[in-house]
Amino acid sequence: EKRVGSSQGPPRICGFMAANESANPILAMQQLQTRMGCEVSSSTAPITKASVTHRQRITFCSDTECDIQASIDVAKVSDIVVLCLDVSQGLQQTLRDANAQRFDFEDDEGDAGTVATWYSHIGLCITDHTRELVSSLNAQGCPTAIVILQGADTYENPKAKAKVIRLHSRYFASVLSDDLKVFSPDNEEELDNVLRAVQTIKLRQLAWRDIRPYMVVEEKEYDKATQKLSIKGFLRGSCISATGLIHITNHGTYQVESIGNYGDPCSLRQGLNYPGQLAISSPEERTTLEATKPSDTVEDEGFPTEADVLHEEMQAQTLKKVFVPEGVSEYQAAWYEFEGQPVFDDMPEMTVAPAGEEDPDAFGNFDTVSRRTVQDAELLKATDVLRLEKMTDDEKAEELRRLKELSEEEHWNPDMIDTPIHIPARQRFSKYRGMKSFQTGKWDPAENLPLEYGHIYKLQGFKRIRDSALEHSQQGEADVGMYVTVQIVDVPEQVAEALGDFTIASGLLQHEQRWSVLHFQVQRNSEDALPVKSKSPMLAHVGFRKFYCTPLYSDATVGDRTKFSRYFHAEDKFKLATFFGPISFNPCPVLFFKAPSIEEQAEGTPLQLSSFGSALPPNPDLLLLKRVVLTGRIAVIYRKVIVIKFMFFNDDDVRWFQPVDLYTKSGRRGKITKSIGAKGLYKAMFNDIVMQHDTVCMDLYKRVFPKWDTVAYSISDIQQLAGVSEEMDLN
Repeated sequence: EKRVGSSQGPPRICGFMAANESANPILAMQQLQTRMGCEVSSSTAPITKASVTHRQRITFCSDTECDIQASIDVAKVSDIVVLCLDVSQGLQQTLRDANAQRFDFEDDEGDAGTVATWYSHIGLCITDHTRELVSSLNAQGCPTAIVILQGADTYENPKAKAKVIRLHSRYFASVLSDDLKVFSPDNEEELDNVLRAVQTIKLRQLAWRDIRPYMVVEEKEYDKATQKLSIKGFLRGSCISATGLIHITNHGTYQVESIGNYGDPCSLRQGLNYPGQLAISSPEERTTLEATKPSDTVEDEGFPTEADVLHEEMQAQTLKKVFVPEGVSEYQAAWYEFEGQPVFDDMPEMTVAPAGEEDPDAFGNFDTVSRRTVQDAELLKATDVLRLEKMTDDEKAEELRRLKELSEEEHWNPDMIDTPIHIPARQRFSKYRGMKSFQTGKWDPAENLPLEYGHIYKLQGFKRIRDSALEHSQQGEADVGMYVTVQIVDVPEQVAEALGDFTIASGLLQHEQRWSVLHFQVQRNSEDALPVKSKSPMLAHVGFRKFYCTPLYSDATVGDRTKFSRYFHAEDKFKLATFFGPISFNPCPVLFFKAPSIEEQAEGTPLQLSSFGSALPPNPDLLLLKRVVLTGRIAVIYRKVIVIKFMFFNDDDVRWFQPVDLYTKSGRRGKITKSIGAKGLYKAMFNDIVMQHDTVCMDLYKRVFPKWDTVAYSISDIQQLAGVSEEMDLN
């Protein structure tokens, strides 16, 4: 096996980043290049240095802007992350003075208090940027880490210097790993220790990137006439094929024309022969960029097929008779699927009515199947998900206040909703149905699907398809460790102009460009205490790819269904995040950042990590059921028979929802027996005596679907939309 960093393997990728605002990662990088005996590079672009003395090769890359998003991108490809932290005496004193200040305030109850940070009395040079960076690295999967403390030589007292080093060593060991190495390179001997650690430290393997081909682009060249982009770098992870697709992080996915190996610019071995061009693909052989495809069901003429007729005949054969009240429709009769229901004298025997004979006035004039046309995924823009202009301070305060109020109400009274007075409940909740058991109640996953489901893919036998894709990725023409040249076609000019010094290219596995319903098991970031509402705009880091999306949150359960959650509270341990997007085979990490407006992102406003987790198999058949709880008050009690009011306001609604079971907060269960009068009162029978203070509840469920608004993140689009916003402001 080739050893990473040696003369026989690819170089070690060493990513330098600032752990606080005053750190200087460029200085640390140049110092290590000097100790290697190499020419010091002043460029911020990734560059590979080879040391003949040490027989080692290292690729240096850095985040020079102290940006969390850029640091995460550097960590995606780094074998070793070098965190540079400024611990100088001047910075420490500045932080102590700032944190020692007491701000008098009064809370909502009028009590006075003080504000102070937790590190004011121990002298840590840790800022909010440090904590957010560490949280993001751990959420994505932090590679091997080394910490360099800069400015420790400013302490004249040796004991004070040793204390600062000890405190920061304990902090980083507690938040990263126990075997973390911390250095204070004040002299050449310490620099040699840092270099030795970079060369010999054991690398941490990240499975999610080892199964995919990726590379740090060291050279790139763009031809405007042909719109072809040529990128060069050392191939890592897995093999790459000329017929596959390649994704450029922050810039989109493209097709590959050719792959070549024309030489290693920093090889430590002489007399090696290079094969030159490894593979070339024709347009017919290349993997299509098509993300969605209409199914036969979407494009048919609406007439029943032979399969439809056979399905109806089988359904008719297995149809069993049930006892239902007189006058109910097929939709209501479906609620009587459970066995052992009570039979009353006024319930005649009947079978389910065939389709098409349902009362046309059952739902009034309420439109229950309002659908919009499906948009092509490539036509969506970031403005379909995000605000174009940033919010004012007053708008932010009002939005935060409203979010807190709604989330607190939902937390104390989950899923409870008031029955409207002026609208019949059978119309307001026409899309809902009752179930005797949430886990075992029958629900057809192919029932009433939105049009978007006719354009996505469903993987039958996910494990087999995933294993086949991983096996196919090992059959590429370019092997791991080669310095490859990849020719990419159909790259727009604005994308080529937006490419920065640091560029990541990664190959997609089979089917990873196809769209489906994605599910991720996520947990909240401990640094974020605010609740997150479902369908809130997020910037999702899914492996090497990024998307704007509005995920739905639901309970993390095992089975074919899960309960939709309106809010993701800070105290919730795990949730399931669901949205439309291209397939990502597990293992694959996901990070959700709260996405501000496009104008704020163009200005470089830092994004806050909301939640993180890992990918689950995509499954369009997973039922996300939204629950509403209708409540009523007890009017009259006679042992197990009670009269309930304020749940409905007309007798038609009572008869409509009569098949649905009732329960109380104390655990009693019952059923509606008959309506009383015309004002919505009804009589119900329970399995035990009900107390006067108890509350009667009825659960109704509706399947919810994610919004078709996932947009691939692209820096060129953000820059273009930000320019449009500035023009609007000027006009």
